[in-house]
Amino acid sequence: MSAGSVLVYYGTLVHAGGENGSRGNRLGISIQYCSAWARQQENFMMALGVEGARDLPPRLQELIGYSIHPPFMGMIDGRHPKKLLT
Repeated sequence: MSAGSVLVYYGTLVHAGGENGSRGNRLGISIQYCSAWARQQENFMMALGVEGARDLPPRLQELIGYSIHPPFMGMIDGRHPKKLLT
């Protein structure tokens, strides 16, 4: 695509990204929607805070939200949430 172009597609479309042959970075934005009723009742990540979560076993950290659904669902600012605990 030429510079400044935008591509929009449904999330159900089988797709892939090609090699970035330019010298610059390529920006990609993933807009996702989650119904309010589908979220957990209490946000344990917020309730415990990063300091409280650091002391938990790895599996419990994952269960309270420090995990993703591959390849990227659950990321925080494009990073795996577990990176907050290091």
